[in-house]
Amino acid sequence: MKYKSCHLIEHGISIDIDSIKACCLSREFNKGQLPIIDKYENNIINWQELFDIKRKHRKHQKVMDLSLCQGCYNLREEDWDEEDYISYINFDHWSQCNSNCIYCCVQQTKSKTKNNVLKAMKELINSGKFKNNGEITFQGGEPTLLKEFDDLIKLFTKQGSKIRVHSSGILFNRAIRDGLKKGDVSVVISPDSAKDETYKKIKRVDKSKSVWKNIEHYRRRLKDSFANLVKVKYIIIPGINDNLEEIDLFLEKIKKLDIKSIIVDIEYTYANQHINNISPHIYILMDYIENFANKNNINYELYDSAKYANQNRTFDKLKQFDNNFIKEEIAKYIK
Repeated sequence: MKYKSCHLIEHGISIDIDSIKACCLSREFNKGQLPIIDKYENNIINWQELFDIKRKHRKHQKVMDLSLCQGCYNLREEDWDEEDYISYINFDHWSQCNSNCIYCCVQQTKSKTKNNVLKAMKELINSGKFKNNGEITFQGGEPTLLKEFDDLIKLFTKQGSKIRVHSSGILFNRAIRDGLKKGDVSVVISPDSAKDETYKKIKRVDKSKSVWKNIEHYRRRLKDSFANLVKVKYIIIPGINDNLEEIDLFLEKIKKLDIKSIIVDIEYTYANQHINNISPHIYILMDYIENFANKNNINYELYDSAKYANQNRTFDKLKQFDNNFIKEEIAKYIK
């Protein structure tokens, strides 16, 4: 049947510390995520209950948008199947981290950790309800600190899954390295600056050199065909790294290390408070990075807050990228 939905409503789950949701996305800000199970026990997930609830969500979505999903950029109209299975899992069930980013809300909102889900995942796979070639994402705190991380990577790569890991990059991880080399894993590392002092200000740890060294190590081990699996992220933070000097140093580093994938986002709190009046200089910097990526054959991707900001932009896309012109344009909007 053809109707407006998304792959997460249909066949996705996001596992939090003590609850399970359909996804982890913020949609139109402050609307929250679609809940499936309010509370689950450590390593025990009632899969029958979960599929019953997802079936209700699908039924509701056929006649009208679920209230929490209205306006989400993931919604699209197509023929959706009726089967009960999971093909997308987001792991977000721990809060330990080796960084302390100024923009992170995880440590403030997650007071405890249930980091044992391996058994429940094996039960899902053994039941035949996990679709081979599904997608897996690791978010949470720092995944490489998770005791079951390597085992979960091995479990899902055996299923033919494509895995995306969001990591601080402070620790080099062999499971990530091996997955990158096979083309099964991509890693997203967000240094947000190429300057040691700016990195330290944002992350509140002095690990910039280690992070860029690990990015280089991951990238150097890859065939060119897998080069875009190492994804370096830049979160634009007003008042800290939202200037051309920072951007140029970051892009120089990208070019030097032959990085083939850049992700751009906007700091969530700023984007949340200014979604309908994002400063034009933020768009100028986004366009500048995109132009650099296009000229250097680098994949360019926007994340959550930047996607919503781009949807709501009224500022025309730049067509000129001379540095002096960019500096003059930015100066108009930064007081």
